[in-house]
Amino acid sequence: MKVLICESEEILLAAIEFRLKKIGLEVIYSKKRGSILEAISLEKPDLIIVDADMGKQAGLEIIQQIQDQDAAANILLLIDPDEEEQTIKALKMGIVDFLSKPFKPAELILRVKKALNIL
Repeated sequence: MKVLICESEEILLAAIEFRLKKIGLEVIYSKKRGSILEAISLEKPDLIIVDADMGKQAGLEIIQQIQDQDAAANILLLIDPDEEEQTIKALKMGIVDFLSKPFKPAELILRVKKALNIL
């Protein structure tokens, strides 16, 4: 299964990538909105992990663009715990789950597996 990580922080991106590869998932990543949509079109990921804070690129905008592109992938949102309103909006938009930052690696793996239906 293929996972696209949309994360602008290098350290967090590398940590997530390491953990997902360790459980046998194929990982691709993107740091910019334009390349996110291109990666979805080319790679057809099963799960897209989107950071709610990608600088000027708001997570909800990225989620909307992904949905506008008719991507079939589930979306998991990485979000700060004090962003309750944004989390609720994202859930209403149809994301499969969210993960509050900072998170423990075991929780990341569990939520990814749940989103991919491989528990």
